[in-house]
Amino acid sequence: THHRSHSTQLDSPEEPSPSSLPSFPPAASHARLAGKALPSFLPSFLPSFHLPCYTPPPSSSPFFFLPSSTNWPHSLADTRRARAQGMQSLAHVPAGKAGAPIRILQITDTHLFPDGVVTFKTPKRTVDMKKENYSNETAERMLKILVEKVKPDIVIFTGDIIDGRPFGEHKRSDFVETFEKFLRPVIDTKIAWSFTPGNHDDDGAPYSRKDLLKLYELPCCLSAGAKTFNHTVLVGPSAKECVRLWFFDSGENADERIKYTSFDLSAVQGYCALSDKYHKAGERCLGLAYFHIPFPEYAYNKPIRGKLGLFDAARHKGIVPPVAKLFPSLVKLAGSHRVVGSSRLDSGLFREMARRANVVATFCGHDHYNDAVMRRDGLFLCYGRVCSRTPPIDWEGDGGELPFDFGARVVEVNPNGGHSNTEEKPHKCITWIQGESGVEEDSVFQLHPAKPQKPSALQSCFKTVAESKNLPRIAHLVVMIALAAYILMYSENRTKEDDA
Repeated sequence: THHRSHSTQLDSPEEPSPSSLPSFPPAASHARLAGKALPSFLPSFLPSFHLPCYTPPPSSSPFFFLPSSTNWPHSLADTRRARAQGMQSLAHVPAGKAGAPIRILQITDTHLFPDGVVTFKTPKRTVDMKKENYSNETAERMLKILVEKVKPDIVIFTGDIIDGRPFGEHKRSDFVETFEKFLRPVIDTKIAWSFTPGNHDDDGAPYSRKDLLKLYELPCCLSAGAKTFNHTVLVGPSAKECVRLWFFDSGENADERIKYTSFDLSAVQGYCALSDKYHKAGERCLGLAYFHIPFPEYAYNKPIRGKLGLFDAARHKGIVPPVAKLFPSLVKLAGSHRVVGSSRLDSGLFREMARRANVVATFCGHDHYNDAVMRRDGLFLCYGRVCSRTPPIDWEGDGGELPFDFGARVVEVNPNGGHSNTEEKPHKCITWIQGESGVEEDSVFQLHPAKPQKPSALQSCFKTVAESKNLPRIAHLVVMIALAAYILMYSENRTKEDDA
């Protein structure tokens, strides 16, 4: 059991009246649309590259150039929902042993089907699961093996653990029972666990996304009591020897303009507010963030470890532009094959994490053919690895074989005291892929905490002026000087005209 004495809810400012907000066309989003929707001939998973406040790296290729456009605002209803959610702060949850590293196992994209289901309808065909060797058994067997080999202190399920489509197709609502059956090896060993939703957990299901919060009522859940999927919690043997975990709902399926609804703006604001609050309170523990759909900033980064196989899978399925289909080597030479399945909305969460540097690494799933570790602006961007064999895993066979064996990502944190992350005594964080046969040695990598980004001299100057109590006087003085200069110049010109 994991007892929690209290929790707090951080909400956005008071919601304005409906009359004070403009009426926008509906677009199921909680963030700004960051670029123009992709033309139909481009693959659906490609992100929008030229985003406001998001500059693609030099490796971006002209083959996939897209012009930017005006932002598409979200609807009033979505604004209200975003404001209501915020970021919830939960109390410390004990896990692990004092003096020992905290080990976290990430399980992602198992796409579990209801028991007894043997077919799966897709727009193109009906999949015969028995004939094509699909079932939940691989995921259930792999989780049991991984728990036994890794011996984790925490297990985090990063979305698409169940797939809502077959539940809807067969009119089944026993998703809690399906999840609990899969979770049994974790519950039996009394391991703390949590869950973040993906875009398919409730996709086409007879239950709602809010209903997925019922999963937090299952035994040993470290997110018990959470009212939203966006929350944070300290986990470790004690409040001074722990790791701070951040959980986010990365969005639901949307139309082709935006693909996914992205992170709630209120969750981003809540992350910023709580991060600043914890920093002022002296908290220096290492932070890790978990969600399902990757940031747009995951794209076009060279892997430090692992693979980015999404482009090859899309080419195998035939959903890439003709130039990519005919000249894949040229695309790879330009680095434009490093695509990810992100939303076309820019929530700004990546930039806030990179600026504050209180999160060492983010972990996601979603792209079944990716398992890479990358780094951008000091923040490590990591994928998990799939360990399941149900139809969506390989896109019902259309994506081809996975470029790796089944496995899962493991993170081991040596917190070294929750309030002592200094250059002399830094936190130690290592990650690797655990397979059925053991640790993949070439996947082992140390995640080094980044230093907070210091503002430039110009930014500091502007900040000093902006925060100055004499700002109104300074502004008034500048206006008076400008007005006096204009009058003098005007008078001089008028005198010359009169003389002429």
